[in-house]
Amino acid sequence: MRWRHVLPLVGVMSLAATITAWNGASAQEAAPEQDAPAASDAPTKPKPKPRPKPAPKAPAPAPAAAAPAAASAPAKAAWPEGASALSESYGDWSINCSRENQVSICSVVQAQGSKRENRREFAIELKPPANDRTDGLILMPFGFQIDAGLSFKIDDAVLGKGAPYYTCSSEGCLVPVSLPTLATDTMKTAKNLLILAPKQDATEPTTITVPLNGFGAALARASALSH
Repeated sequence: MRWRHVLPLVGVMSLAATITAWNGASAQEAAPEQDAPAASDAPTKPKPKPRPKPAPKAPAPAPAAAAPAAASAPAKAAWPEGASALSESYGDWSINCSRENQVSICSVVQAQGSKRENRREFAIELKPPANDRTDGLILMPFGFQIDAGLSFKIDDAVLGKGAPYYTCSSEGCLVPVSLPTLATDTMKTAKNLLILAPKQDATEPTTITVPLNGFGAALARASALSH
């Protein structure tokens, strides 16, 4: 049984062209007095050239459509007024956040166990990514071979082997993990994270299935609230 509500483990405008009108030639000067030449020989006064009509102006360009507003960056996640702690659920995952003196600390958590008995048998807690890694802790139940450590798979892909135990408490034993960005990016679209823990007398390791439904949204929300 999955148990969600748990305490954390630790313009351009174009211009129309203008055209200048051109005037015709000037009138001819008068000739000095002399016998009038024959009508056929008389020089013909040139007619003024017609003034060219101005070319029609190019139609004014339509106003440029307003450029769409740039997509605004995601708004910074806001804390509820006066809240010092926050817990939200995303699929099979939860986020737990605390805030003090404007400093926020968040974690992404999934726990499994007996809700009726208010006892968790397994839990995984991851912090928001930092320096291209996501650090966290895994709480394992008793009864496993500690020396062999844990192995991990994301669906069918092997993620790592031999993660060592750190310490044990009254609830179980803790295993620190540090996942690269490639692993958490894969977890956002995968179905399950599989944790393999060998037992002393068993031929095959026990597999703990951690559903990844909601993991991507939970990690993104925790990251936003932590900044």
